[in-house]
Amino acid sequence: MKYMKAIIFDLAGVILNLNLERDTRALNDVGLPDFAGCLADDAIRIPMLAYLNGLSDVETFCHDLRPKCRPDVTDAEMLWAMDAVLDDIPRSRIDMLLSLRKNYRVFLLSNIYDAAWKHAVKEIERHGVSVSDCFDYTFLSHEMQLAKPDPKIFQAVIDATGINPEETYYFDDTKENIDMGAKFGFRSIIVPMNQLESVIDIL
Repeated sequence: MKYMKAIIFDLAGVILNLNLERDTRALNDVGLPDFAGCLADDAIRIPMLAYLNGLSDVETFCHDLRPKCRPDVTDAEMLWAMDAVLDDIPRSRIDMLLSLRKNYRVFLLSNIYDAAWKHAVKEIERHGVSVSDCFDYTFLSHEMQLAKPDPKIFQAVIDATGINPEETYYFDDTKENIDMGAKFGFRSIIVPMNQLESVIDIL
């Protein structure tokens, strides 16, 4: 095995915990099915993923999703239905990131929208550290206007950092993303949602 020099982490479901039970209640409250049901309906999936990945703005999202929601639902309620899934970042994961940075270059590669990123930053900062303490660099879909598993976003990471994929671990909780990372040569590791600790021993 090559000497491993870098690690790329996904954020939601890997570093940041997700609360699917609360999310389901919020989605149901606005007249939508649970997250899996939303993904099964193209009329919901397409505007939802475009928003959650930061590739469309709030106004477009609310306009496009409104026909699938309760007639009286407000924009604020629709936005809360998206945010309700966001939960905490445990202190143990912050300590893990700080420790890993002593031996690896550590990067974040996340499909994320602006409000969710602000939530994550607050979660990091409540532990008394900054994003720059935890990661050498962050690659965020809403800033790049690219989202996994688009190969362009993986190439952008390689170009910006100069990392060798064969010397880089990549942790993500989505199989499509992991598969694309593997095509680039990353040592790609699937993470069961909210269970990074179950696979991190590989390091």
